[in-house]
Amino acid sequence: MENAALEIFKAYGLSILLGALMGLERERVENRLAGLRTFILVTLFGCICGRIAEPAAGAWIALGGLAAVVVHSAMMHYIRIKEGVSAGLTTAFALLIAYTVGILVAYDRTIAAVAVSLATTVILYFKLQMHKFSQNLSERDIVAMFQFGLIAFIILPVLPNRGFGPSQALNPYNIWLMVVLIGGINLVGYVILKLTGKQWGGPVLGILGGIVSSTATTLSFSRHTKKNIDFSLMGAVIVSLASTVVLVRVAFLVGIIHSELLNEMVFPLTLMFLCGLVPTFIVWRKTRTQDVGASAPETQNPVELRRALLFGFIYAVVLLAVSAGKQYLGNKGVYIVSFISGLTDVDAITLTNARLAGKGELGYYPAAVSILIAYVSNLAFKLGIIGVLGTKRMFRWTLLCFLCMAVPIVLVFV
Repeated sequence: MENAALEIFKAYGLSILLGALMGLERERVENRLAGLRTFILVTLFGCICGRIAEPAAGAWIALGGLAAVVVHSAMMHYIRIKEGVSAGLTTAFALLIAYTVGILVAYDRTIAAVAVSLATTVILYFKLQMHKFSQNLSERDIVAMFQFGLIAFIILPVLPNRGFGPSQALNPYNIWLMVVLIGGINLVGYVILKLTGKQWGGPVLGILGGIVSSTATTLSFSRHTKKNIDFSLMGAVIVSLASTVVLVRVAFLVGIIHSELLNEMVFPLTLMFLCGLVPTFIVWRKTRTQDVGASAPETQNPVELRRALLFGFIYAVVLLAVSAGKQYLGNKGVYIVSFISGLTDVDAITLTNARLAGKGELGYYPAAVSILIAYVSNLAFKLGIIGVLGTKRMFRWTLLCFLCMAVPIVLVFV
């Protein structure tokens, strides 16, 4: 009896808490359809209906309770419209979700109930940000997101999962899976940029730039320093921090594809990351008192079908080149391909070497070294961009930060 009573109080108590979580957010809204008390009562009502319906196998009780909530919300909505009060549908649907949360608690689906209530509260709270995000989206952005759904959920499942070509190196499913993976990572950074808007501090821009595209970030801010020479130090901070974040991106990709290879690389990657942060922090301290007016880099949507196809092509070429280099020139061939590939893109060679290491076709040591070679090659390419498009001051400080990141490779592997 005591356990049964405890379970009942536990269920009702959780219902009240989850209802209060959603209701607190609605309490902040003017001319609201429902507030804190209403949400608590609706969630509690759902739990009561669920508890009654469960032992009696009477699903109609839960459905009847849902119908009551619908009718009540509809009546209140109708009355508000007649009185000329602005009446949206958001709170009405939130009440239906609150009732469903109560049902989930009654059926002992605690994790699902908490997850749904938290997700609902987040959606309700970030109303302005979501509206701003949708307004910032262009028609091209929306089409591109549909294209990501196309490449991830329609094209990927139908591709053959077997090898083709020389040494069976080309697997269409695996190649496209890498396209989806990179597109998803880039999309996260792109969405964050769209949500946050244009005005940010330099360090935050560097982090987001590293997630979206460190090369695009370098290009954008190098050009900006030509127009505003005083921005040179902050430009060096942003570009250096973006390149440092790429190390985290590399570790993430290697960990997903082959976690054992990550164990081989975790020490040099961590050392490079820390050695990159120190000079970047020093340069940033010199700019903290400046009003630099940093703005987000102009980047294209990273999940456009054209860009996805381009990356898939590059990845396939790199995969063939690494396999051929290994076969005909040994590890030296892999290093040469890594250096050339890294000039423009680190992701393709990272995914290629991680996958080949996972299949046993490439040793952990040469796989790790070649990824780091590609990273250093990419740093050199970005330095070239700064040398051509940026200021000399930005070039000098960025060179210092990049050298600090590259030195640990020599110390660890030579």
